[in-house]
Amino acid sequence: MRTLGYLGPQGTFSHTAALHYTGLYGYTPVCCSSLDAVVHKIASKELTCGIVPVENSLGGSVGETLDLLTNIDGIWVTSEFLLPVKQHLLARPGVVLADISKVYSHPQALAQCHSFLKQQLPDTPVVETVSTASAALMVAGAETAAVAAVGSQSAAVTYGLQILQADIQDHPNNTTRFLVLGREKPVFSGEAKMSLVLAVRDSPGALCRILSPLAQREINLTRIESRPSGSKLGDYIFFIDFEGHSNSQEVGDAIRELRKNTLWLKILGYYPIAAGDMPPSHLEPVQLVDLPDLRREIDKIDADILSLLARRQQLVEQVAAFKSIDTVVDSSREEEILYRVKELAYQSDIDPDMVEGIYRQIFKGAVRRQVELLALCQ
Repeated sequence: MRTLGYLGPQGTFSHTAALHYTGLYGYTPVCCSSLDAVVHKIASKELTCGIVPVENSLGGSVGETLDLLTNIDGIWVTSEFLLPVKQHLLARPGVVLADISKVYSHPQALAQCHSFLKQQLPDTPVVETVSTASAALMVAGAETAAVAAVGSQSAAVTYGLQILQADIQDHPNNTTRFLVLGREKPVFSGEAKMSLVLAVRDSPGALCRILSPLAQREINLTRIESRPSGSKLGDYIFFIDFEGHSNSQEVGDAIRELRKNTLWLKILGYYPIAAGDMPPSHLEPVQLVDLPDLRREIDKIDADILSLLARRQQLVEQVAAFKSIDTVVDSSREEEILYRVKELAYQSDIDPDMVEGIYRQIFKGAVRRQVELLALCQ
């Protein structure tokens, strides 16, 4: 089983990123207690890979991630993933805005939604929590329903809350960049980005000497950041991202020259450039106005759905070869799938409860088919 670790608990934006990435590439998400745990479990082969936040367009870099990438060997950045940060006001079903007497959330999330809270809930006290997920959990279990949380769609799905007001963040383009980490160097062609970290001697022109090899070869620098080295005051290391593939002669020449002008240099990874924001939440409207044409279009979609269900059943039958009668039902796997598809349902404006009902029927059918196949083998 291919697994992808993320910083928990469920309902955080790291959880949202993990759900989207696993949905795209077929991994099973695994909740971890810390970023350190994610990275060390990859290194020890407990996880296939992991997804970690590295920077936010408003909050800046995640220092712990940068430190881990610097200090732990055998880990490569294999991909990047951009997640738009959408904050929502979450409450228990049936609650309306006028009912809210208190709002819970992480300090950063509350700050990101300052204008909305000031305008819509001006006299409502706010309570800081350790995460947006813990705020959602507190609302779900509160003695009174007249409370709300600021958090993600994942938190709403995980803790059974409704989105009372969507997209309440002050800045619509707030985005978090995640890095996918693994043990193997990726093999791919096309547009690429490279990340590295290096240390320079504290001397006049030191920064110029590490930028010149890139500028002279017209290599596009996308990010540079300094961070204290931890050795003594005034000593810094630099994190650099630039566009270019490892098999490019210009990139190879630039790195060789950089090594001559640095105390040490570590390549963190090279990976495809992220395409940009995630796909839009809404599909393009169907431009058919004739009823028979609309029905024919629906019939085509139904045929596609059945074809995909048939393909899914074939895979389920292959999975049966790895199971025994007493291990057919994998509840944790089913719950992970439900979290993912309900999140995607929210993104597509589909009723998540309806989607959950459909998938529970699919699970029943899959279990029944696997039991039948295993009985034939006995």
